[in-house]
This record gives sequence, structure tokens and C-alpha cells, in this order.
Amino acid sequence: MTRVAAIDYGTVRIGVAISDERKIIAQPLKLIEAKRKHEETAKLIQQALSSYTIETIVLGLPLHLDGKESPMSQEVRQFAKVLESTLNIPVVLYDERLTSVMTERALIQGNVRREKRKQLIDSLSAAVLLQTYLDMKHGV
Repeated sequence: MTRVAAIDYGTVRIGVAISDERKIIAQPLKLIEAKRKHEETAKLIQQALSSYTIETIVLGLPLHLDGKESPMSQEVRQFAKVLESTLNIPVVLYDERLTSVMTERALIQGNVRREKRKQLIDSLSAAVLLQTYLDMKHGV
């Protein structure tokens, strides 16, 4: 059975999350250190997902609160093209506004120390992004 993966792209760290086989529940999978070249980063993501059959990759598109694109939005769009051609899997750009903020607040409420939050935030943000996408697909 196939799954859906999600990527929370950053220039330093990249969070990766994956769905269950029924595509209902998202869970963090891995944190990847970004490389200088998109092709190198895409290959690391390919390795992280190699144990799974992925039908779609959801890539967080960072937008300003007013919905307008930022310079980072353009970088993500470029990365999406490289990722799609490297993995040969469709990439869906999905609005990621506030996912990192929501994740950070949840970790703070859970009394997670700052150092640990820094390690967790990207992969958990990818899971929040994926869960939001899955819920939308299921009409939740």
C-alpha cells in the first residue's frame, strides 16, 4: 500500500513525515540536514523514504500571513521541481502558514526544553503539515 510523505523545507534542517498506509495518521519520520545543492538534499530525502511506497509528497509552501509569496516560497518551488524529478513522485505544494508556530506552542506547553524543541520542530512541523493535508483530503 502507498503512503503520503511531507517535507518541511528549510535551508538548514528539513523535516520529513509520513502517513500510515491508510493515509489517515501522520507521524514524524526524520530530520535531514540541508545540503547546498537541491539535488543532494533530494537524494537524502529519497534515502529516507526508500523503505516506503510513496504516492505523493506534500511540500510546505511558506507564505506570508496575507497569503503572498516570499523569497523562500520561490526557493521551495525550485526545490519542488528538483524533488519531483529526482524521486519521480508527484509533489504537491501546500500552505504551511503557522505549522511551525503551532508545533512550537505545543512543545512549549509540553514543557520541552529549548534545545530539544530545536531538534524536534522541523520533523514535527512536517507531521502537522501532513496531518492537515490528510484531514483536508478526508473532509475532516
